[in-house]
Amino acid sequence: MNLCKRACLYSIRKKGKTLTLLAFLLVMATLMLTCLSIQSATETANANIKKALLGYFTINAKTLENGIPEDTVSQILDVDGLSGRYTLRSYTYATYFDADGDLLEINTEGAAQVPEGYENAGKIVANSNSQNDSYFTDGGFEMVEGSPITTETGNQVLIHEKFAQRNGLSVGDTMLLGNVEDKDKTIPVTVAGIFTNTEEQDSIGMAPSYDLYDNIVFTDLSTASFLLYGTEGTTNVQYGDFYVNDPDELERIMTDVQELDGVDWESCTLTRYDNDYQNAKASLEGLQNIVFIAIAVVSVICFLVLALFLTLRLRGRIHETGVYLAMGISKGSVLLQYLLEVILVAAIALVISFGTSTAISHQIGSSLLSQVTSETYETVDLTGESETAEEPTEDLGLAEIEVAVSAEDYALVWAFGMVLCVASTALAAYPIMKMKPKSILSQMS
Repeated sequence: MNLCKRACLYSIRKKGKTLTLLAFLLVMATLMLTCLSIQSATETANANIKKALLGYFTINAKTLENGIPEDTVSQILDVDGLSGRYTLRSYTYATYFDADGDLLEINTEGAAQVPEGYENAGKIVANSNSQNDSYFTDGGFEMVEGSPITTETGNQVLIHEKFAQRNGLSVGDTMLLGNVEDKDKTIPVTVAGIFTNTEEQDSIGMAPSYDLYDNIVFTDLSTASFLLYGTEGTTNVQYGDFYVNDPDELERIMTDVQELDGVDWESCTLTRYDNDYQNAKASLEGLQNIVFIAIAVVSVICFLVLALFLTLRLRGRIHETGVYLAMGISKGSVLLQYLLEVILVAAIALVISFGTSTAISHQIGSSLLSQVTSETYETVDLTGESETAEEPTEDLGLAEIEVAVSAEDYALVWAFGMVLCVASTALAAYPIMKMKPKSILSQMS
């Protein structure tokens, strides 16, 4: 009778011991697959949050006499690691005139004060794309007519619908923007669109007249550059937001930017915005460490328990071993039979574990990923001040993550299971296999 047949017959005859071994190996394989699946999912989650929570830094050059020159912006964009996505911004104030040079009327109702020299002036907001400005993305502004302003459009403005009604302006009309301190320094602009605010201004009674929503005018960067710095043919800006491909590279990229020539970087303020990513990353790394420790603990415990179980099992088979040796069967063949008995049960357990671990890992993994990424994230309001807000997990791109058993993880558990079975069986059988046949046969009697 060959060893395969003997192994199968023994497993069938000892149903209780076989089922006990099967249950243990099934639990072991399920735990290992679940841990590996969660670990793989955290790696995917980390990649997703890099896309969802792009790190960026802001350059504040408001204190510079000429802001950030156009050629410096080009040099910054050439720095390795930048995604190519950026936003340029400038803020100033201007006096409003019609096409004939007559002063236009602003809204003063609800203003805390009307500063001297600003009786017909308002806030000028310039953005490389007006649709991306925080007034439109967070402040409740929306277009009602016309089109937004981009870097491709020059000498254009967006005005509030109440300002337009008050002064009889419509899309396509021309108005003048004048430097508040030097009203002879004006620039003609065309009304490209009209907007409105869907949320009431919360600073009514506290804000000066030029900061009221009705009196805000959006324009292009070149127009703002003329009002701020008197430039013509070139565009200088006060602020620049530059996004990076990898938030982990943010510190290095900011250092490279500050090494560029042509700007007094000591007079500028560079601020990094990657708290969202760092918070989520720290949570995921914590989960990865826990899973790694769990894998190590499960591996050690499984090895020790399986070795103990097999040791007790083989101690009761000394008589059987002696019979095999008396029949002329070698120790190697006997050991292979014992190993095959364990491997057959392990193979069945590993097949079943695929289904059990798939169900468990999906439930547990999704719950863990949701919990570790439900952190407090940083937002920036219209004035540039930081505040905290609760962000849903979906904002991190985790909704698309499926915690499932991968082929690589399944193959790894198969390899680990087989190695564990071989090592445990060898360890358990060693005390018997090192005995001489004569000693084994003498114990039989």
